[in-house]
Order: sequence, then C-alpha cells, then structure tokens
Amino acid sequence: MHSANDNHVFLGVDVGSGSSRAALITASGKLLAIYATPFSTSRPAPDYFEQSSDEIWASICTSVKAALTIANIDPALIKGIGFDATCSLVAYTSGTPDIAQPVSISPSSDFEDHNRNIIMWCDHRAKDQAIRITETHHDILKNIGGTMSLEMELPKTLWLKENMPKERWQSIGRLFDLPDFLTWRATGDYFPSRCSVVCKWCYKAGPESGESTPHVRNQGWPEDFLRQIGLGEIADDDCQKLCGVGNAGQRVHFAGEYIGGLTERAADELGLVAGIAVGGAVIDAYAGAIGTLGAKMNGVPATVDEARKRISLICGTSSCHLVMSDKPIFVPGVWGPFHGVMLPDMWVAEGGQSSTGQLVDYLTKSHPAYNEALTKAQSASPVVSIYEYLNQQLHVIARKQSLSNIAYLTKRLHMTPDHHGNRSPFADETMRGSISGLDLNSDTVDGLAVLYLAAIQALALGTQQILDALTEAGYTIETICISGGLSLNRVFVRVLADVMQLPVVLPGSGGDAAVVVGAAICGAVAYESKLRGPEAGMEGLMWRAMARLTEASDVVEPGKDLGLQQFYENKFRIVKRMQQDQRDYNLLLY
Repeated sequence: MHSANDNHVFLGVDVGSGSSRAALITASGKLLAIYATPFSTSRPAPDYFEQSSDEIWASICTSVKAALTIANIDPALIKGIGFDATCSLVAYTSGTPDIAQPVSISPSSDFEDHNRNIIMWCDHRAKDQAIRITETHHDILKNIGGTMSLEMELPKTLWLKENMPKERWQSIGRLFDLPDFLTWRATGDYFPSRCSVVCKWCYKAGPESGESTPHVRNQGWPEDFLRQIGLGEIADDDCQKLCGVGNAGQRVHFAGEYIGGLTERAADELGLVAGIAVGGAVIDAYAGAIGTLGAKMNGVPATVDEARKRISLICGTSSCHLVMSDKPIFVPGVWGPFHGVMLPDMWVAEGGQSSTGQLVDYLTKSHPAYNEALTKAQSASPVVSIYEYLNQQLHVIARKQSLSNIAYLTKRLHMTPDHHGNRSPFADETMRGSISGLDLNSDTVDGLAVLYLAAIQALALGTQQILDALTEAGYTIETICISGGLSLNRVFVRVLADVMQLPVVLPGSGGDAAVVVGAAICGAVAYESKLRGPEAGMEGLMWRAMARLTEASDVVEPGKDLGLQQFYENKFRIVKRMQQDQRDYNLLLY
C-alpha cells in the first residue's frame, strides 16, 4: 500500500457514550498517542438520554489537539482521518456546516433548547413507534432479526414527527446518524456511510436485501416501507430529510472510503491541515471489530477465512457481537445480515446486549457498601480502581471459604442481565433483569464483591445465548476478539473464556484503545482510497489494513476443569429458567 510509510500518521476519532477520544497511529500500526475528553448527557426523564452535537465536536477538537501535543508531531504528517461514533440521532437544519443549526429534540424544554439536539442510542422514548413498525411485518425487517429496535433511528424519527410542534419538525433539514454528522462537519459534504444507514436506518444495500419495490438498483430506503410506518412525507420529498441529496441520487460510502478533504474551518478547529483525507465513518462497535478481527496471532497475519471464524465482542456501555460471513445468514433476534458495512464483499451479523458496562457500574455504585469499598480501593498501596479492588476481594473471600475457584462464590446467587431490555437474541425491550439468592449479608463489602461477580457471570452467560443462536443458524465461531472497557477487567475475560470454552484474544493496542485505533485504520484506508481514485474500488483495502495494523497482545485460553464447566452449564440452565419465569409472571399480571 502507498500508505506503508512510517512518516505517515493516521488519526482516529471515537465518540462513545460519554467522551470523545483521538488516537494517532503510524503506517505500521504503532500507537503514538491517545487522549479522551468527556462530554455531558442530559436525562430529563426516565429512558430519555439527550446530548449536544456542538459539545461533542468541541470535545473532539480538544482531544485531537491534546493527542498531537502528546505525540509531538507535525500535523502535516497526518494523511488520513477516520471517525466512529455511537448510533445516536442528530437533528439539524439544512445547509452547510457554516450555516446549518442544531434543532432541539427535547420535550422537557418545549423543543427550545437547541443544545440538546441528539437522541442517544440508549434513549427508549420511541417504544410505541418501534412496536408499530414491527407490526407492519415489512420484509425489510428481516435484515434486523424481524423486530424493530427502539434504539434504531426510524422509531426515533417517527417519535419526533409525532411529538414535535409541526413548525419545529418542518425546520429539520437533515437527520444524521452521529458518525455521518462527524464526516459532514469535517468535510462540509454529506456522504452517508453504508455502515450507519444500512445497520440503523433500514437502508437497502447489497444483494438479497429484501423484495420491496420501488427502489433504485436494490439500493435506498423502500418508499412503501416509509409510507407504511407513517413517514410518507419523507418519501414524498425523495428522502431528503434522511440522506440530504435524495434517495434516487444517493451513494453510501464503504468504511474508510475517501469522502473528501478536511475543510479550512474544521482544520482550524482541530489544529490540523486542510485537505487531509477523510474516510467513510463507522458505528463505534464496527470500529472495534476493525481494530480486532484481523489481529496477527504470534506475528502470523490472519486470513479472511480465519476472520470468518472470529467474533468481535466490543464491551463498552453496551456490548456488540459482530461476526462476518461470505453469504447472508439470518438469525431471529440478531441484527443483520448487513452487506458491505465493514468489508465491501462481506456480510455482518450484529448481536448485542444493551447496557453492560452501565449495568456493572449501576449495581456497584448503587450498593450500600460502595463507599466503603471505594475508600479501601483508594487507600490500598498501590491505589487501585474499585473494580480491581473487588477482583482482589473475590480471591480473598474464596480462600476463606476454601473454594478452588472464585466462580463458586455465586453458587446460590444468580442474575439475568436484562435491566435495560434484551437486544439479542430475544429482541424484547420489555425484559428486565432479575436476581435470585440475596441474603441478609448482601449489604456488606463481601456481598458487593459477590454481586459484582454475579453480574459479570450474567453478562458472559448472555453472550453464550447470543453465540448459541449464531452457531445454530450456521455461523462457525472459534475465537472471541474482545475490546472495550470490560476487556481490561481480568476477571471478566477469565469468566468469558471459561463460560464460552473459547479462547479470548486481547488486542495489542490495549482493549480500551482498540475502537479508536479501528477509526484510525479507517483513516489509513481513506488515504489509500484517495490515492487510488474514485474509479478504483475498495476491494481488499480495508482487510489489508486490518491485517497489517493490528495484532494480539495476549490470548486467554479457557479452563479445562470439568467441574467448572458443569457449574457454568448449570448456571446457564438457571438463567434460561429465570427468563422463562419472568415471561410467565408477565402473563399472570397482564
């Protein structure tokens, strides 16, 4: 590749649920610097999560400038930029970044606070709209497991139409997926990413993507679907509100594909040089997959065939499970298959768990013994995080009880992790978490540690349910490639390997950095794509970059203790029984 020059540097920008990060890598994959800047989230009502695109862009500018300072490099060395972000919905008026303005999506401010113009991915206000869309049974829904998730963009769009004052709704010129907002803000042109619109907007792309007509060369939003769900006025306007230049003339870009150069305004704000190649953006989970699925093992590059047997598990605020195939495989309750959203010629299925890291945080911080445990963690020598303290405490408790493995501490304590609904494999927003086995010692520090362990086990067992659904449908999964915050938790990684009985691969960039490194890889692809020119196509670019720029730092092999395997098999049975019991309770009460 032309970009294989270590004097070239690539920038990745990752926007997560609570912070933006910037990372700089060389053309050989060396991580030069990484920096994170937090931004705020407003929660005006239960299940409402709102953010500001201006605040997020400002945080990105801070992160990029800080990363440049840490790396101590000339900005002129940066040849490509890649963006990833959560699949949140951004509302704006029409126009270029110089003149367009954010539009409030916040009913608590009577839609007057334009600083709140983002409905976050985890916002569940559009529950009724999602149900109604599912009840259409339109054939496009088969590409999202048959059930419309209220975390996707069309239910949120329909909620805005039905709840905003008419004049405010009409003032919206464009609804962005957050990754596409970032590339628009950087280049001044709107070229939506295939990853965003196919995965979160029911945009049709690729072969076997549905039978509905009319559509253009099997591409675009099926207009009959938009009319059926109540968004006919958007279809009447050639989907301008969704894609800016019209459904008929639109072209969605592959991950990392060259979109355009960084504008003078954006370059000044970011501390960069105008004209740097900007690539097609991806959803944050897909950046994690880009940063892990091609990892070299013991210095040996992976082949695409090997990558088809790997699943990328991105564990952040929520968790996503991404697996590739060379043909479409449909799985009830699992999103996809989506064509060309990561590699141009591959299909991707996306399982998920809603609010996983968030669940661990919630259970820990709301526990009566949290402050006591935090004080002990901060007074330890050396000082450790609250979670590392709990990891250590689990081993102390197990030794006191003469247990051979900390897993057995939850012999009588069981949990289902569906506190924010079940994304996969049941696609049931109404499911809720449950805990069985609490006692009068549960409010102590030891009780907190064991409850924390039960939560980690519940998340791993939930992953087992997803992988079981995928393998039953026809996927072959032999390795888990993990990234995100929970990948830094050694107890979680160990439990995951033991529950799944599969090796867990940790990325060389560090688990929490793999997502933003994946964005930087998109920047490397953008530079190569620009050099190739618009007629050259994208075949092979992304995979070669993934295989060249990523490697494994460690592989955690599953334990071979047959007693422990049986223990987790029994806990898996208990989890499934608890979920069925909850369904039965709902039938009795409703």
